[in-house]
Amino acid sequence: MRDADPRPLGLRPWLPPFLLGFLAAAFQIYLLREFAAEFYGNELTFGLFLGSWLLCGGIGSLVRPRGGPGSGYPGLAGLYGLAIIAFFAGLVLLRSSHRLLGILPAELTGLGPALGFALLISLLLSFPLGYGFALNARHHGGGAASVYILESAGAASAGLLVHFGLIPRLSNWQGAALIGAAIAVTVLFGLRPGRRKNNLLAAAVIVAALLSGFDRLTQKEAWKPLDLVETLDTRYGKLQVVRTSEQVTFFDNGLAILTQPDPGAAEETVHFALLQRDGPRRVLLIGGGIGGGAAEVLKYPEVTVDCVELDPALVRLAGIYLSGTARAALANPRTRVLARDGRAFLAGADGRYDAILLGLPEPSTAQINRYYTREFFQLVRARLSPGGVFSFVVPSSENYISDRLARLLGSLAATLRGVFPQVAAVPGGSCVFLASDAPLSLDPARLSASIARLGLDVRFVGPGLLPARLDPARVEYLARKISAPDARINRDLVPVSYYFHSVLWAGQFRGVEARVLRWLGDVPAWPVLDAPLAVFALGLVALAVFRRRSRARFLIPLGVMGFTSIAVELSLFIAFQARFGFVYGRIPLLLAVFMTGLALGSLAARARRRQGPAELTIVQGAFVLLLLIASAALAGHGGESGTFALLFGFGLLGGFLFVTANARLVRDTAHPGLGYGVDLLASFAGVILASALIIPLFGIPALVVRLTVLNALCFVYLLAVPGH
Repeated sequence: MRDADPRPLGLRPWLPPFLLGFLAAAFQIYLLREFAAEFYGNELTFGLFLGSWLLCGGIGSLVRPRGGPGSGYPGLAGLYGLAIIAFFAGLVLLRSSHRLLGILPAELTGLGPALGFALLISLLLSFPLGYGFALNARHHGGGAASVYILESAGAASAGLLVHFGLIPRLSNWQGAALIGAAIAVTVLFGLRPGRRKNNLLAAAVIVAALLSGFDRLTQKEAWKPLDLVETLDTRYGKLQVVRTSEQVTFFDNGLAILTQPDPGAAEETVHFALLQRDGPRRVLLIGGGIGGGAAEVLKYPEVTVDCVELDPALVRLAGIYLSGTARAALANPRTRVLARDGRAFLAGADGRYDAILLGLPEPSTAQINRYYTREFFQLVRARLSPGGVFSFVVPSSENYISDRLARLLGSLAATLRGVFPQVAAVPGGSCVFLASDAPLSLDPARLSASIARLGLDVRFVGPGLLPARLDPARVEYLARKISAPDARINRDLVPVSYYFHSVLWAGQFRGVEARVLRWLGDVPAWPVLDAPLAVFALGLVALAVFRRRSRARFLIPLGVMGFTSIAVELSLFIAFQARFGFVYGRIPLLLAVFMTGLALGSLAARARRRQGPAELTIVQGAFVLLLLIASAALAGHGGESGTFALLFGFGLLGGFLFVTANARLVRDTAHPGLGYGVDLLASFAGVILASALIIPLFGIPALVVRLTVLNALCFVYLLAVPGH
């Protein structure tokens, strides 16, 4: 009787499910941050990690737990203790990943190694947490519905605490150690699991202390033979400073974003644009200013420059580790340094600029890609003075432009031409794009004369090198390669240039990923978007005719909800980011709003004593209506609050639908984790397809239209079948 009654164990019934959601969300946040720092943090690798996490969690929740109600609380305590240890092991594994792969710490990897580590860590951690849901549902008096409510509340709490409380103040490992130790102590005193599990939880607290203390030491060891002189986890990522001889390189999430001294890159960013006009007075540098760009701009007399950088921590570190010349340029009275999102700053900037120079990396992520879209170029043109010049630099090839590279450069060129009447491209190891509403010149004699007249001290963009670089044959070859008539336009909600860069990046490695991505890029829309919907519709017709009372009438809405919710989340995050700027602190708030809606929707469905036979159909129809509203919001209607309202609405409907469908499902099966497993597996499919294929190639509007059709088909199916 003692084992069956939780009260002598000091157990509050809400605690284990709440801790499950808290553990899963907190662990996922920290593992994803560390994963991004090790495996080139773009949306493809994020999709691999999140997809692996959802896949393993879904499989784990499908494992049928043993024992009767009330018999598994000590087992849950042990499971949580093992999960904490596995979490710490996953962090160490990620930090050692490059050494285990036999490559240098800053060396990029392909998708294969990233997928391998994502699956391994998810198997170690997400699989047992998924099983923990089924175990909680079996042993909690309220069943799967109550566990779902409490888990959602725990996840929302973890998101707010980690992002707003821990990330701004502690490193990833320190925050992870604090979370792990706090959960271990909570389980130890809240569940009173017994001597053997007490030892396990005490060991977790000890490991947490070691993890926190050895953070910096293990980073320095992982970066050998390079000399890591500074590391800092910020809300924007992991900043690391590496010194080699006289050169200092700044890494952000494992990618080199700034090397100093690197006069060639700084000169390319600045001089091809500023030499186009006589006497520019006001210049804006979005990125690249602290690494030498500002110093190059100040070589022009009477010019003032605004340098906009996203992460204020990067500006602080630059003031410590950059050379005296670069630091002096930032302190010059003609320089203004602003820690802002560049696009948001430009949207609200006062007055106009004679030149706007983009010093950011190439569009390797959806976040950076928003600076290379038609909408951003339109914003730039609106903020340029008449005859003003816009410029950006992307990696290219000196003499040969491959088809993959031509596709990326062609997309950027076509997008520029759709906004600016005059566009020119400078060939070389880096391609310098120039755009204006007035004529542009690539005549080396004219540019050399301007350099001499101004008395500019330049080496890489100087009279001695310009004739070779701007040879008419080379200029014409580049112009021909990037002028394909079928080049795709890069837009905020259709970020194709990001996809083309992913294909180019994957081509560096000897894996199948490059061939797969390239093949998918050539596939028309209907096999990817429309054919699966047709097959799904035929399957629903067959079920409605031949299997009217199968479990599918409950599992299909759960799967459609899981697929829709994750795809809509990704779409709204990207659209919010593009329209309102990278206000990083609001991303966790968006997640918390969704999870709060999920918990309240589940609670509302749980509180209903009687569920009508048409309730599931009604909530499915509400999904269709909300998707139609989302389509209007994505078209530009509604402000920031609209995104929050939509996420809350989708969470509310998702929670209500889960509890409603699961209540009917448990009448047909004794498996407590079946509905949750289907939800997670459908979410796995949604995150992989949406992040890696549909959004970058076909765009968010096309995705939302298909999601609307998908949910409408499910709505019609529920109308046609009985017993729900």
